[in-house]
Amino acid sequence: MMLGRRFTVCAAPIALVCAVLVSVADAAPTITMSAAPATLTFGTPTLLKARLGLAGASVRLSRKAAGESDPTLIGTFVTDAAGAITYRATPRATTVFRADLAGDAEWLPVSAEVTVTVRPLVRLVVPERVERGARAALRVQVVPAHPGASLSIEMWSRGAWTEWRLVTLGDDSRAVASWRADRVGRRAFRATVTADEEHAAGASGVRRILVQKPNPYGVPLGARRIVVVDLSQYRMYYFSYGREVRSFPCVLGRPSLPTPRGHFRIYAKGMNPGGPYGARIMSYHPPCAIHGTNEPWLLKRFPRDFSHGCTRLSNANAIWLYDHAPIGTPVWNVP
Repeated sequence: MMLGRRFTVCAAPIALVCAVLVSVADAAPTITMSAAPATLTFGTPTLLKARLGLAGASVRLSRKAAGESDPTLIGTFVTDAAGAITYRATPRATTVFRADLAGDAEWLPVSAEVTVTVRPLVRLVVPERVERGARAALRVQVVPAHPGASLSIEMWSRGAWTEWRLVTLGDDSRAVASWRADRVGRRAFRATVTADEEHAAGASGVRRILVQKPNPYGVPLGARRIVVVDLSQYRMYYFSYGREVRSFPCVLGRPSLPTPRGHFRIYAKGMNPGGPYGARIMSYHPPCAIHGTNEPWLLKRFPRDFSHGCTRLSNANAIWLYDHAPIGTPVWNVP
């Protein structure tokens, strides 16, 4: 009787323990996986996060890129106190990332996946400025390399993007297209490539070209500032990147002391020299300079050849030029 009682007392806890083990073994934790961002441009990283809710658990992380037949193990990671793991990845192609928790005596195996979509990097390089009637080279490149792929160069027209030219990328994944600037104003371009097995469709940033009227003096579009004195017009022009910004009437040298022709640079400047030099002076070719005047009425005559070779401006215009023409500014005196 005593032995039977002992057996009965012990059997009940054993059964209870067994019941608990069976219940826990049937449980499956919840696992989720995210990527930020989930769509990115080639060369941009994404932050992967697997959330399990179990601290100290071992999670296997793997990846399978588009076009690959088998997944590749990235590694095994231990969840932090919040029950999560994080991993920074820079996929070269659209990739499925997978997090796996292996089953054990306590938990059933679980897994979660997230797809990171990769767009190719599309570069479009255009000149900032071009003269009307001239041709501009539009250069494109796609990374990673897509040799032989078709790429569309689009132009913004009437409120929408329209295809201007379809080009084929060379072995170096580059192409060049020539565009003729037909009218003055800003023109916007972008380059796009369609999706393929490994990458989503991609597009470059918008690139704008300023088309300017040709200037009669051949001032280069790349020059930040150039002062042009047209000796035949008795007029000075201030150009920035090939565009006329301001123009002033000026007094030039008398026939016996003509203003020199040629290309020079401002090498010295002075404020308030006074007398015949007026409010400002800018020396560019000894002894000649651009300066103000104490005889402003001479600027109303034509022709205006009264100076000793210098270029005289009204004091207000001399002050403006002084503020916009630092030392080193080119001065072109043209016939």
